[in-house]
Amino acid sequence: MGNTKEHIFLLVQSGYSAKNFILSGFLNQDKAKITFWSDQDYINEYDIDNDYIKLPEYAYNGKLNFIQKIKNKAELFYNTKKFKNKNYLSYLIGINDSKSIKVKFKNSITSSIAKFYATEKGIEKLDIPFYKETRKTDYYKECVKQLKKHNPTVVFCTHQRASNAVAPMLAARDLGIRTVCFIHSWDNIPKGVQLVKADQYFVWSNYMKNEMETHYPFINADSIKVTGTPQFVSYFSDDYRLTREEFLSKFSLDVNKKYILFSGNDKTTSPNDPRYLKDLCEVVLKLNTISSTVYNIVFRPNPIDRNDGFDKVLEDYKAIVTELKPDWFGSETFVWNKGGPSKKDLLLLVNTILHSEIIVNMGSTMALDAALLNVPSCYINYDVKSEYNWTVKRTYNFIHFKMIKEIDPVFWINNQDEMFAVINQALNNPEKTADGRKKWIDRITLLPIKRTNERMWNYLLDKNEV
Repeated sequence: MGNTKEHIFLLVQSGYSAKNFILSGFLNQDKAKITFWSDQDYINEYDIDNDYIKLPEYAYNGKLNFIQKIKNKAELFYNTKKFKNKNYLSYLIGINDSKSIKVKFKNSITSSIAKFYATEKGIEKLDIPFYKETRKTDYYKECVKQLKKHNPTVVFCTHQRASNAVAPMLAARDLGIRTVCFIHSWDNIPKGVQLVKADQYFVWSNYMKNEMETHYPFINADSIKVTGTPQFVSYFSDDYRLTREEFLSKFSLDVNKKYILFSGNDKTTSPNDPRYLKDLCEVVLKLNTISSTVYNIVFRPNPIDRNDGFDKVLEDYKAIVTELKPDWFGSETFVWNKGGPSKKDLLLLVNTILHSEIIVNMGSTMALDAALLNVPSCYINYDVKSEYNWTVKRTYNFIHFKMIKEIDPVFWINNQDEMFAVINQALNNPEKTADGRKKWIDRITLLPIKRTNERMWNYLLDKNEV
């Protein structure tokens, strides 16, 4: 590399990605120039010193969307056959039954075509029309112009499933620019739609590397680098930790009480969360009649898809539950790619977990965040009457839950009647799941966490070192 610095274009297209790579200290290095290449206007609100280049306007393309749906289904149909596991199809189920004949016809057509391409070679063949159509778009052509103008040496994409990252990464590859893609989450690989192609992939752990090799055998194994994830680096920084007294005082919570955290999912993942919060409130009321400790609930809603059904529960149980709203830039719109977590929200998230006795939710990977902070979690695993085409089985049948069930890092609430007993056990015997929590951490992310950025930069600078 000599005295010439690498010029990294950091392709950021989600609020979570921005938080992971800005607030983790990833930018704190002098080995390369980093330019943000993004459609996330709020990035400047982080007060970064880096240049920011706004991506061209992305326009919806019906033909591309059609091929993308076929690609997604083809991968899942193929994996269903390859692994003899129908649970891959769970990723295709929505919460609403569409009555539209047009929608049903379109789904039938995409499924029929996808079944034809549901082979390893067939999936690769779908890239040909997909990229051919991508190259025709104005979005792709403008990305080429921006890359030629600024001449980066590496384009680093922070999320492999962002559909509007396809054209920028394809443009870079067509121009001979080295491309790297970070697999955003530990549970993403079995879901299909490995949309973004790159020269190298960064994954959290050897577990994920094995998943990549298994699900995408046409990707060169040597190009998959185990780095860990910057998502957790800040959790162990003094900059984001408050004492219990500081935290409770900051949010007007009673220092004489102990807190149970209920974390809400987006409405698609768990539309019945308001009912589960209500059930937890009833448990806490009962606990407080028999325990010398007084418990209250802190509620953290999903920052981009808050279920309106929570409002009545919060009003009915306002004596024991307090909502701690996420602090996001652009949160008034709650659009996935138009806002992101502020530094204040990361501090809120870390300390809400750290100073709660336990976390309760329906299958959220917030349980992994909690495990890293040595806080036990309870998974709700029962159905309630609902207007939605939804069941807890839809979530817990997902492929990534197989590993969770094997190592058992959480307390399971398998029906409403046992919620009180399970919550009571989790509060009084948190060590029951300690071994499972440790196994989850060891399997999911490369340790030590504090060296994550160092590992990423070694690979980004092509030193091939860890």
